[in-house]
Amino acid sequence: MSTDNFFKKIIKRLKAGKQTAQPRAAIPHPDEMMGKLLRMVENTDEVEIGCDDVFELLDQYIELEARGEDVSRLLPLVKRHLDKCRDCHEEYEALARVFEATTLSNG
Repeated sequence: MSTDNFFKKIIKRLKAGKQTAQPRAAIPHPDEMMGKLLRMVENTDEVEIGCDDVFELLDQYIELEARGEDVSRLLPLVKRHLDKCRDCHEEYEALARVFEATTLSNG
């Protein structure tokens, strides 16, 4: 056996070992996927707004809230979205902190 052939066999075995050693992504069980889908559908409202629309209204929402207005009544779709969407809620919290800090430093 030639040296070249020997190295090719070793490389081939190493490649085969790497392929089997790589972890596969966990595929959720169909029942788990169905349960998640049903929960999402259950939490869906007749009328909803998307993240982009909520982001456009966050400054108004925060100002109304700071004035003591009932934001649940005035902007109910924004309120419901913020209650459900973690990303938008985090954005809301960050902007609310900035608004509060700005208000305190100016007042």
